[in-house]
Amino acid sequence: MHKIKSFILKQKKDIATYGINELLKKIRIFFKIIFLISIHIFAFIPFIVIRLLRPLIVVRIARIPSSNYGNFVSDPSIYYCKKNLKIDQLKKKHLDLFYIHYEDKVYNKQLAKMWKRKLNFLPGYLLGPIEKINKLFPGWEMYSVKDVTCFVPCNLELEIEKCKPLEFTQEEESHGQDVLNKFGLKDGDKFVCFAIRDSAHNRLQKKTVRNNNWSYHDYRHWELDNFLLAAEELTKKGYYVFRMGRYVEKEFKTKNPKIIDYANSNLKSEFMDVFLGAKCSFCLSTGFGFDEVPNLFRKPIIYLILPFGHFRSFSDRFLILTKHHYLKKENRRLTLSEIFSHGLAFVYETKIFQQKGIELVDNSPEEIKDAVIEMHESLEENKKLSNEDENLQKNFKNLYTNNYLNTINNIEKIQSELTEKQHLNLKMAHGEIRSRFSTKFLKNNKDWLR
Repeated sequence: MHKIKSFILKQKKDIATYGINELLKKIRIFFKIIFLISIHIFAFIPFIVIRLLRPLIVVRIARIPSSNYGNFVSDPSIYYCKKNLKIDQLKKKHLDLFYIHYEDKVYNKQLAKMWKRKLNFLPGYLLGPIEKINKLFPGWEMYSVKDVTCFVPCNLELEIEKCKPLEFTQEEESHGQDVLNKFGLKDGDKFVCFAIRDSAHNRLQKKTVRNNNWSYHDYRHWELDNFLLAAEELTKKGYYVFRMGRYVEKEFKTKNPKIIDYANSNLKSEFMDVFLGAKCSFCLSTGFGFDEVPNLFRKPIIYLILPFGHFRSFSDRFLILTKHHYLKKENRRLTLSEIFSHGLAFVYETKIFQQKGIELVDNSPEEIKDAVIEMHESLEENKKLSNEDENLQKNFKNLYTNNYLNTINNIEKIQSELTEKQHLNLKMAHGEIRSRFSTKFLKNNKDWLR
């Protein structure tokens, strides 16, 4: 009784202090609590029905993570592709239902609209309470969709490559082309997306994931100006270049009309975020959620990746670069093998690089330019690698694989620095390496390849 009395007195004090707005706020909260209690009580009815239906059909429920851009693209995609290709499917007749939780921010409403055309979505206020009640009783796993995950074992990645989950309606195609025309593109013009992560990306994470400290991701940021030379070179090859992003630190300054700072454009929209990623000739990404869109639509991607031990290796659509790792006390760059031997290939926090005395240095404008030109020549000119280049790629793949496997065999040395999920991904991330490292980089840095 004392606690109840104290609670009531606090509410009165708050209202007396902050006035009518505080009163209205508390009324809203009160009715929200009453509403949530009511729907959880009501949820017992469909919960019981679902359990009783099991001999005839298994009804499974899954929450789709909508507040993380990358997962909102990849998780439903993996589920859809595995179901469509009949991979790892429940043999018993089943119906899978999906929902977006009522407290989740929908990062991209266009993606939500497109997924709802493909999957069985019902309101979160209905399915959320049912799933919560289900997990209170034994056997709940049978009624949960386990396939919705952003992780794909390497032996399945090639199979999933065959599937293209999403498409635009004819009206959406027309609208997207109209907006491209407003940017100055004519029908059929080629364009490339640059997804460059900078410190402003942390502000986005604070808004969407409710975490106030994202500084541990600082090692993933890049200097925007280092990408301007690559953009200029692509325009000479006939491309437009779109600099992507929702929150960005600064403008992509250039007088070149074919380089479009979309991140700061009045024409930016959630629809065009998806449309550009789906329709680009290829994407250059420093690693954040947007690049899952071109990957979903099976577009070639240049990944400037960190940590070095985790990159998408299963497809020849991908071209790889990584930052230079400098050992400050010796004032020198580490080789490929040393990145592994110094325990840096699977570092996910800025402070660990700092503790190990490592300075991460962005690739130079020339190195980035060489990568985009290599991608262009491969796609548009069908340029093949020379025997020397093939040998360099073979050396890279063999050296990388040997170091990777050695790390797996001695995983106890680094596992204290990995989360459980990272630990699992590390064990199963790579099969045959089909993507390639920047050939020009390997040519110019043969001392790194050891």
